[in-house]
Amino acid sequence: MYSDMSEKKQKHAICFFGTYESTFPRTITLKEACRQLNIKIIECNVPFWELKREKLEFFSLQSMIRIFFQLTFIYIRLALRYIDSENHDAVIVGYNGYFDMPIARLLTKIRKKPLIYTPVFPLYETSVEDRKYVNKTSIKSKAIHLVDEISCRLADLIIIETENYLNYYCQEFNIPREKYFKIPLGADESNYTPRLQEAQNLDSNQLRVLFYGKFIPLQGIPYIVEAAKLLENKREIQFEIIGSGQLSENIRNMARKLNIKNASFIEWVNYGKLPKHIQKADVCLGIFGTTHKAQRGIPIKVYESLAMKKPVITGDSPAAREVFTHKVNSILCEMGNPKAIAESILLLKNDKKLRENIAEAGFRLYQDLFSSKQIATEFEHALDKISD
Repeated sequence: MYSDMSEKKQKHAICFFGTYESTFPRTITLKEACRQLNIKIIECNVPFWELKREKLEFFSLQSMIRIFFQLTFIYIRLALRYIDSENHDAVIVGYNGYFDMPIARLLTKIRKKPLIYTPVFPLYETSVEDRKYVNKTSIKSKAIHLVDEISCRLADLIIIETENYLNYYCQEFNIPREKYFKIPLGADESNYTPRLQEAQNLDSNQLRVLFYGKFIPLQGIPYIVEAAKLLENKREIQFEIIGSGQLSENIRNMARKLNIKNASFIEWVNYGKLPKHIQKADVCLGIFGTTHKAQRGIPIKVYESLAMKKPVITGDSPAAREVFTHKVNSILCEMGNPKAIAESILLLKNDKKLRENIAEAGFRLYQDLFSSKQIATEFEHALDKISD
């Protein structure tokens, strides 16, 4: 069905359906894959989740009732828009589309179209296992688990990021392995590409270490702050920590208690301005948390840093070992270990050649496995799978 997509004449169309976050990398990279494959993109989206920076509010009873009614009206709008949409070959429900799947399945059944689900990670894993918003033994926890399971069962194809996540989904929700297809998240290459280093950053004595992301358990930010404390006597090493979220107050209190002087904290940076901060960094940090979720995925910041040809230090997780080789295309260090993070930073500080080699090899790895071209190739194979 899709083998002739490389032809110049456009013959296919895919509908992106639901309340998905249009600025999330999975959405951006799959849309770019469609463009490279000459597939027309039909937007059937009503923004909802991307308007809510912190999702914690969802888990209070009052908010759940309010959100239920909001989504009901949104789904009526989406249904009318979808019914009126032009012909297409498949429908994609993107992240955060956990609750979009039942209405999407109903509508695709009516029009006899295959349904692709791209959850990135389960709602249960995030809310119950990682952030612990919900008690694991509660009825609410079981309801969230059921939402994930039903969403997966309704899909014809589920796109997952890593082999570890694929195995987790199969075991946790008892969904046949053949229903899954692995495609990396990648990066928005319209923003994240190698750039010339600014002149003031070329002082070989200075080492700028960058972390950015949500302040949640997955990231392991307390270990980064402790690593900064261990390196406080190395005044040429400076940390920049960007983000906010669930643990913001705890992290800032910790930094004050430890009297951290070699790290600057920025509450948030607009997505479009993040590349400037990566450009100025000499080393970029991934994740170091000790939760199960931290073991299963590769964080978006790692893809983005690799795409900008920056050396990356991240946790030595099973997911990271799927693609990375220590001291070749990244530095992998023990999760949850501030001393290991500090030693990894010192290693790159004291060996500029190693730093340059890792940056170059990491960029080549990105081009080979995670680039938009490679994602388009994998996405074409996924579409062939549902057309068989």
